[in-house]
Amino acid sequence: MKNGRKLTDADRKIWHRVSRTVLPLSVAKPSGKPQTHVHLPIAPAPVLHHSQEDIQTRADKKVRRGQVKIDRTIDLHDMTRDAAFASLKRRLLLAHECGHRTVLIITGKGANLQGVLRQSLHGWLNDPSIRHIISSVAPSHIRHGGTGAFYVFLKRRK
Repeated sequence: MKNGRKLTDADRKIWHRVSRTVLPLSVAKPSGKPQTHVHLPIAPAPVLHHSQEDIQTRADKKVRRGQVKIDRTIDLHDMTRDAAFASLKRRLLLAHECGHRTVLIITGKGANLQGVLRQSLHGWLNDPSIRHIISSVAPSHIRHGGTGAFYVFLKRRK
């Protein structure tokens, strides 16, 4: 040892346990097929109301093609979960009051698509304080953020 201290029996046991888990750098990595794809979780089903006046015509086809006209963007990056929810509610209600119909909500992906904001969004959109203004939700096209963003379609103002 550098500092002149001798290893105790407890130190040796710990070192032995750790050293069994370490491989030398010169050992070849296990041979196998390289990973060619990333497993993504199944996308949540769109939230739709069942009355015809709420559903936008041909919106689904436009969403798949990335041809959605975005009226407002809400970026929740760098926010805590509580701050993001409060901001989302306030800004969605404002967008509805302004007559906007399509809002792009950017949550970010998070590590392995497990971001807190991304996973919380669908629960937040079902909150009674804003649920009444939402017509449907869809994952965004790659040009609008892909798996890190969602389209929220708002109902028409009455």
